[in-house]
Amino acid sequence: MAITFSCAYAQTKDPVIEEKGTVTIMLVDGGPMVVDEVSESADGYWYKRGNMSTFLDRARVKSIEYPKLAAEANEPPPSKARWSLAEATKVKDFFRDKFDRPLPLSAFGQSDLHTRWGLDHRNGMDVGLHPDSVEGRALIEFLRAQSIPFLVFRGPIPGVATGPHIHIGNRSPRSYGH
Repeated sequence: MAITFSCAYAQTKDPVIEEKGTVTIMLVDGGPMVVDEVSESADGYWYKRGNMSTFLDRARVKSIEYPKLAAEANEPPPSKARWSLAEATKVKDFFRDKFDRPLPLSAFGQSDLHTRWGLDHRNGMDVGLHPDSVEGRALIEFLRAQSIPFLVFRGPIPGVATGPHIHIGNRSPRSYGH
């Protein structure tokens, strides 16, 4: 059974146009289905094509395949570049120039959560973007071009990440605050 709904709303600015066909749903009883985005719920998956959202029962979905950036095909070893929060301005400026809005930071430097988890995040910042979104992919391409170290998280990892985001800075050793 599929439930479909649509939602329309007014915006004061032109929205960022997402590239179509960014996610592929592999069905158990059929071929691939290319969609704009997918979100998981307890009972299955909501997928979006254009302005229509549709629900798929979990039993019908074999797997979800996210795109790889062209540069990810031959992923280089982790960057040994040095990073400091003093360089954050160039990342913020890039994002504002490209998307005409501030960089959506979820953490800038050490937060209480990072301290509780024993992570040294003093020279890191977390950007609240899914790495597979149009904005996330553009930010990743910029970081690579500038040799700025980063990590991507596509979902929560207990004790490491609360959800999808892009961590800018070197990997946090588990040493701070303990």
